[in-house]
Amino acid sequence: MKFYDNLLWILLMFSNSILLHASVIDVTGFGARGDGVTDDHAAIQNAVAELKKHNGGILYFPVGQYRIATSGHGALFLDGISNATIRFEPGAVLLMDNLLPDGSGGGHGIVVRGPGSGITLENIHVRWVKKAIGRSHGDAFRFEGYPSDGKTIARIIMNNCIGERSPQTGAVFMGCSDVSVNNFSPVDTWADGLHFNACRRVNVNGVLGLNNGDDTLAFVTYFDEKFSGQTGGVFSFPDLNEWCNSDSNATNITAIGGHADGMRISGARNINVSNLNVSGKWAGVQLDSAIKTTENEAVGWGYPASRNINISNVSISDCDLGLIVRSLNVLPDASESFWSFKVNISNLTLSGIHSHGIDIQSVGGIQISNIRSDSRIRFLNLRGPVSLNGLDQTGGSVEFTGIQGKRFFGFRPNMEPKPIEVSGPEEVATGSVLLSRVNLTGAPLRLDRLAGLCISGLRSDSAIELKNCRDIYLNETVAADKPSIGNCRKIFFNGSEL
Repeated sequence: MKFYDNLLWILLMFSNSILLHASVIDVTGFGARGDGVTDDHAAIQNAVAELKKHNGGILYFPVGQYRIATSGHGALFLDGISNATIRFEPGAVLLMDNLLPDGSGGGHGIVVRGPGSGITLENIHVRWVKKAIGRSHGDAFRFEGYPSDGKTIARIIMNNCIGERSPQTGAVFMGCSDVSVNNFSPVDTWADGLHFNACRRVNVNGVLGLNNGDDTLAFVTYFDEKFSGQTGGVFSFPDLNEWCNSDSNATNITAIGGHADGMRISGARNINVSNLNVSGKWAGVQLDSAIKTTENEAVGWGYPASRNINISNVSISDCDLGLIVRSLNVLPDASESFWSFKVNISNLTLSGIHSHGIDIQSVGGIQISNIRSDSRIRFLNLRGPVSLNGLDQTGGSVEFTGIQGKRFFGFRPNMEPKPIEVSGPEEVATGSVLLSRVNLTGAPLRLDRLAGLCISGLRSDSAIELKNCRDIYLNETVAADKPSIGNCRKIFFNGSEL
């Protein structure tokens, strides 16, 4: 152990030596005024040039408002730099005043372009003076890497940063590796609060998203039959791989107000999320897969089904939808890669959801446990195994409609599948749906066009209705009344066939 203790001491001394000898470049020494009036863009660029000259170091902003009135790619642009820190004194602000004459965004706040490594951002507040007229050119923080070892931006740390009123995202990371984001606040953005595309080994601890125009936190990588993408743009892959935001973790995420989702995961692999709170969004959490189509521009992007996703300790309130897992424009004979998920969700609380608390559509491979809900729950056209263990439902119905087979009757306008149409229970495709420990209070259970469902431990004071069903098992059930059955066969209630 003594050898390892000595090695650790040497490494610490070495890292401290690097910090002590790092060049500290004060932007005010290059003419930046920080008075909120002067355009400090040119002075900041001169300071960045000095940082490049030293092959890294610390770019320091004392307290002040550093106004940017010049439109362009970025107010502060680091291109191919390694071992660099941008440090704002608490109270310093990068004040973006560069909207174009038509009111759209005129450029980003801070841009880091790879290749590079060892980039740290500390206490940075990027704020637009006015909100743009619409979603347009301007991320508060933008990292333009590339998903390969030699071209990526690696070892990024972003601590205690704020992106406010950005025309696009609060922060976007593309093709980056080994990223750590701590205590980030995207506020009143037109697009996502915090977005990752084609990254790997990401750790997020603490996001407070307020009134984000799109998803507050998004892990999204797109599908294409061949790899596509370039530095500064989005990336697509033909399959899930290590650059599909893999081996990532996110915890302590809060999303309040705005549009779209509190969190979205699409085309991802190996992600763990915990302690997520969402209120006032369109949806709390969405996981989706899709096959791109130009028909009515209904599905503009494609994503394979995400795998090895674990989400725990989630609270969703006052949203139109709670938890969504769905496929879009995916026909029954499509590859399993577009509908067979591997998702485990536990400790989910849903309250005051306006439409569906849980909405699972045309997918399989979903496990949900320990749910407390007062909102309607729907499972539609399931394609593969789904299990639900531990549901306490007060108010709002629980509905299972259709298990999708080869018979298919088209899509709704938004490319969600229509419910399967059958003339009788013999035409229903067999699925695998397991429910256990289900308590329903003032919550009807409705099963329609369904086969292969087993419920163990159902407690209900409400109606249980079955239509066009077969091979349904209700075991260890305590109910106010026996199920109501219409055009069904092989329905078993506490061991006896009805």
